[in-house]
Amino acid sequence: MTENAEFQSVLDKAKELESIDFKNEELDYNSYYEAIASIAKKNTNYKQEEAENIISDVANQVVDTDFIAELDKKREAIKDFIRKYDPNSDIIKNMTLVDVERIYSIFNYLLNSYIQYLNEMTFNFEVTNQEFKFLDKVLVRETEYDGDEVFNYTEFIESFWESAKAEYEKDKSKGSFVFKINIKKILLLHHLIKGHKVKGVTIEFKIFRNVLYKIAQTNRVFNAYNIIVERLKDDAKLWGTALDAVITPKEVEAGIEKAETLGEVTLTETSVTELR
Repeated sequence: MTENAEFQSVLDKAKELESIDFKNEELDYNSYYEAIASIAKKNTNYKQEEAENIISDVANQVVDTDFIAELDKKREAIKDFIRKYDPNSDIIKNMTLVDVERIYSIFNYLLNSYIQYLNEMTFNFEVTNQEFKFLDKVLVRETEYDGDEVFNYTEFIESFWESAKAEYEKDKSKGSFVFKINIKKILLLHHLIKGHKVKGVTIEFKIFRNVLYKIAQTNRVFNAYNIIVERLKDDAKLWGTALDAVITPKEVEAGIEKAETLGEVTLTETSVTELR
């Protein structure tokens, strides 16, 4: 049976759940659980592969290569740490309870450091001269702002657009400009201009489309890294649960009452910005 045919049989098995008479029929819950677990794993792996491809193909177009390299370095350090301190290895089995807990604390630091660094990511947002003029017109002269939006507008203008415009004013003859911008300001920009309307497929339509495409590219990259973070968190939970299994006998031997499992990753307030 090919891989596709095998997975189709898994899908068919899960589909059966929708037509079972739970009131009168016995449920082979183990086989159905295996089916939905296989589907969930397949979806997770697909999302992970897609994220890796986006990062490989697009990230270096909008993020400095040095920043990407440092992110990769931090990620590999986390994976190397998990491999080195495999819960099934003698190095962990021979550790004291205190030492194992310290290993987990160090791991939490590494994971939070990666997430914090990711939140500091800035994008190289390149716009043409025409695109800059278009954005300035839409933001400053054409868009209407209500009592709520005026605060979003003020934050965006004061924290980014004023400095961007000052740079533009230095040499208006340049064909394009590259501005450093973080994900929060990218989202604010999209929020402020998404309601703008253009009539017909005109030059302005094409400029608007290009701006939205560039915004979307930055979002795709950041979302891809979000998926990487979620995978790291999942790996951390599995690793922590396995560590917990090692710690429990040590606690029993030491006469210590169990307070909490290590399977829950302790994250600081630097968790990754949510994209809407």
